Amino acid sequence: MLIRRLRQDAIGFVEIEPIEAELLRQVPAVCGATDEETVRKRLFSEPAEETESQFLKDWEEFVRPELRHIFFSARMLVEEDLKALQSRPGRHARLDLPLSHGEPWLNALNQARLILASQYGLTEKELSMQKIPKLFSRRDLVLLQTNFYAAIQERIIDILVGGEQEDERV
Repeated sequence: MLIRRLRQDAIGFVEIEPIEAELLRQVPAVCGATDEETVRKRLFSEPAEETESQFLKDWEEFVRPELRHIFFSARMLVEEDLKALQSRPGRHARLDLPLSHGEPWLNALNQARLILASQYGLTEKELSMQKIPKLFSRRDLVLLQTNFYAAIQERIIDILVGGEQEDERV
């Protein structure tokens, strides 16, 4: 898959392989899996010690609802964008996004990565490994999925900051 800036105002995901399309389609569903306590703790971690009760109360009242809204909005936008994922049997898929959707995509991809890491207990060491395992468990596949989402985030960031020069494959 190539991710590149198409025009001043668009991001193109081109030459998307079927497995890549499937992983992209999973982002909204993964982002919706926030019922587990470990996931909620990771997404909405406490910003201070228990001794700072007023700060924590304010955080709970003012910040956490806004975070939930931002997370939900990003997930909904990505879900809507994915309806345009053009795929036909035997051909590469394609997805074009308005440049303004870059930030919500970064948000949703990050949510998906945090949720998968929480659900499967992935460690920082595992997430930073580049070694491909010899045997694949469900956990190993989730680690690859998490790293795939990180690579997409990297390309979107390159495009948003305007530093991209050449096409790069994810």
